Amino acid sequence: MRKVRTIITASVTALAVPALAVTAAASALTTAHASTKAHASTTSFVSTATRAAPAGPKPVVRVQGMHVIHVQLPRTHLPHLIPHDVVRSSNWSGYAAVARPGVRLRFVQANFTIPSVNCANSPLGTLGFAYASNWVGLDGFHNMTVEQAGVDSFCDSTGVPQYAAWYEMFPLAPVAFGPVSPGDAISASVFYSSSTNRNSITLTDLTSGAKMQATNLRCPAGSTCRHTSAEVITEDPGNSVPQINLADYGMVNVTGAAVTSADGTKGTLNANSRWTSSQIIMRNSNTKTVMSQPSGLFGGKAFNVTWKAAK
Repeated sequence: MRKVRTIITASVTALAVPALAVTAAASALTTAHASTKAHASTTSFVSTATRAAPAGPKPVVRVQGMHVIHVQLPRTHLPHLIPHDVVRSSNWSGYAAVARPGVRLRFVQANFTIPSVNCANSPLGTLGFAYASNWVGLDGFHNMTVEQAGVDSFCDSTGVPQYAAWYEMFPLAPVAFGPVSPGDAISASVFYSSSTNRNSITLTDLTSGAKMQATNLRCPAGSTCRHTSAEVITEDPGNSVPQINLADYGMVNVTGAAVTSADGTKGTLNANSRWTSSQIIMRNSNTKTVMSQPSGLFGGKAFNVTWKAAK
C-alpha cells in the first residue's frame, strides 16, 4: 500500500472533514495506528458535522486497523437517471434497485475486490487525475442525496496508483480512511433505521480484517434522504470526463449483493414486487464511447464491470 497523496483541485471542494472531528482525536488515532498492528485494536470517536443540525445523538465512527487519511477525494456526481432495464450514464456503471411507488429501501450490501489500476494506460483529465470509484449505497439514482461507502483507486502526475476507502453522506464531502490495498476483498453496507431516522455505514476489508463503521448518521441539513434506490456502482467521480478521466481498473467483480425494503422484504439486485432493476452503462456523453460496461446479473447477487475507455 502506497501513501495516498493530498488532492487539491479547482473543482474538488476542500475537505472540511464534514463528519469527523479530525483534530486531537484524529491525531491520537493516527498515532495509535502507527504503534499497533493492523486490526489489533478498536478506536471510536464522536464526529462533528460542519452544517448546523438539530440536537440529538452525534455520529460515531469506529475504526479497527484503519485510520483517518487527510486526503481530499472528489465527491460523487448525481446522474439523475430514469428507471429502465438498461440506462446510460456519463459517470456511473453497475446496477441499481429502484423502489416502486410508495416503497422505501433500508439496506444494501455487496462485496467487491479493489482493482489494481493501470496508471500507464490512464490518461489524466484536465484537472490532472484519473479515478475509478467502487461503492455501495442508498439513494442517488434519481434524487439529491447518497449514503454510500467504497474505495477510490486513482492516478495523478506521479504515475503511482493510489487507494483510499471512504464513506460519504452526500451532499457532504467524503471522509477517507486507510490503508487499503489492491486485491483486498471489501464488504460494504448501508442501513437506514426508520425508528431512529439514522443511517449506519460499514466498510470491512475482509483481507486484512480492518473495519470502519459510522453510526447515528442523520441526513445532511437541508436535504431529504428518500431511500428510494440502492446501488452497486463503479463511478468516474467528481466532474467526470473531461475533468477527471476513468482510470483503467481492468475488471471489478461484485458478489453477495443484497437489498432489503423498509417493510422487510429481502432480495437481490433483480427486480421484484418492491423494486425494479436497472443496468447502468457508463458512456461519454459527447463521443458516445462506452467507458465502463457491467455484465449481466448472476442470480441477482453477482456481476462484473469492465473498463473500456478512459474518456
